[in-house]
Amino acid sequence: MNNVLSCVFCCALLGSLIACTADVSTDYDKQTNYAQFKTYQFAVQPDDDSTSLDAVRVENAITRELQTHGLTLSKDKAADVTIRHAIQSQSDYQSSGTSFGFGYGFNNVGIGVSTPTQYKEYKYGKLIVEMVATNNNQVVWRSVSQRKLKETMSPDDRETFIDEQIGEMFKNYPPQ
Repeated sequence: MNNVLSCVFCCALLGSLIACTADVSTDYDKQTNYAQFKTYQFAVQPDDDSTSLDAVRVENAITRELQTHGLTLSKDKAADVTIRHAIQSQSDYQSSGTSFGFGYGFNNVGIGVSTPTQYKEYKYGKLIVEMVATNNNQVVWRSVSQRKLKETMSPDDRETFIDEQIGEMFKNYPPQ
């Protein structure tokens, strides 16, 4: 009975720790008065850069979030803050193949070796959003998604992922 209770307690503790892990990490300038920001604009992309499908999704999600916080999109260059966003390319590697094992039992000892290691690269994107104060060109707020935007996601899944992550990023905006 004690083993069962211990197992239940450990599972509950592990579950609560997993639930507490943040999907985003946010940093900000504590000296900035965020109430002064009423208008925003998106950073201008170079002329040779086309806007990706995900960039449009990100800008739509940011616009939705900032409007709920009372900011208005400005069409001129006199906005209070400039929003920069990027999907930073990252890679993970998964290995499979070679393994070495050693085992023993009653009157038996064994050693095993398998084939050469194979590595497969998995690419994903990490979503980053920054607010830059236009008056001094300083980053005053930055948030980074800890979840992975995968290349294999469907368009609907990508949009849902971006909406959720941008929502998490701006959940505690303005910082207190």
